Amino acid sequence: MEIPVGLGGITLLVLAVLWLVIFVPGLSKRSQLKEASHIAQSEIRRQREITKVTPQDQLRRLINTQRGFSALFGLFAVLTVSSAVGSALESAWWLAFWPALVLTLFFLFVQRAAGKKANQLATSLHRSRQSLKQKAQRHAPKNQVSREWMPNPLPSPMKSSTEGEMLEPIAQVIAIAKPKASMSSAEIDAILARRRAI
Repeated sequence: MEIPVGLGGITLLVLAVLWLVIFVPGLSKRSQLKEASHIAQSEIRRQREITKVTPQDQLRRLINTQRGFSALFGLFAVLTVSSAVGSALESAWWLAFWPALVLTLFFLFVQRAAGKKANQLATSLHRSRQSLKQKAQRHAPKNQVSREWMPNPLPSPMKSSTEGEMLEPIAQVIAIAKPKASMSSAEIDAILARRRAI
């Protein structure tokens, strides 16, 4: 079975059109996304440069640096000891011993330097806080009201002049001998009609 020559050209043309319709817009969108992410990253970098690093942030960074390099120092110290033990068994381990020893000493130096700088910064922050506290205490008014919690004073209970039962009744007490007759619905309607009229 033979395929006509023109069908291969049509197939290539259809594939080229599909390539242009499907893949080229995806590539342009990908370049737009890359450009947007590049702009966002440059904006973040610019904001970082503008913002001032506070001493607390600097102290936190130094402490994190000290911790990270302490971990690396421990890891490479173990590697140095294991390569020294391995070099006793085989001479090829000496190639791993010297770089591990150099890196171990480097990590130790960086860790010590970060710790020393963090200690100086923490000491200066503590001194500045203490000086501010002492300055505030010096400038505080001498006749300052106590800031301790005081309960609200309760009113004194009312005292009656006489104790026990009251001697005189406030209102006159009348005994009801005969109850009043209830109103009829016509009387109630008349009263309501007068009230609505007002």
